[in-house]
Amino acid sequence: MKKLVLAAAIAATTLPAFAPLSVAHADDRDDRLCGNVQLDKWMSEAQMRERAGGLGIEVRDVEIDDGCYEVSGRNRDGRRVEVKFNPETGEQVSIDSDD
Repeated sequence: MKKLVLAAAIAATTLPAFAPLSVAHADDRDDRLCGNVQLDKWMSEAQMRERAGGLGIEVRDVEIDDGCYEVSGRNRDGRRVEVKFNPETGEQVSIDSDD
């Protein structure tokens, strides 16, 4: 019984210390949607603009954010969008738009 009480006391005092690490890990995952692509493998900004345009985005700006290309513009409905693309493959990894 003493071992059980001791184990519960240790868990109660040590587990909260690790809670911030798990939250930070989840945030880090969000920041690495595109992996860690070497710069020499990235498509050019012009290619990225063409790719986004082919998806119906009127491109206003192309930036680099969290290892991804982030394209800001308007979709076919005229709504503002921010779309993140993998810089090597051009694959869309996330989208944020006006609702």
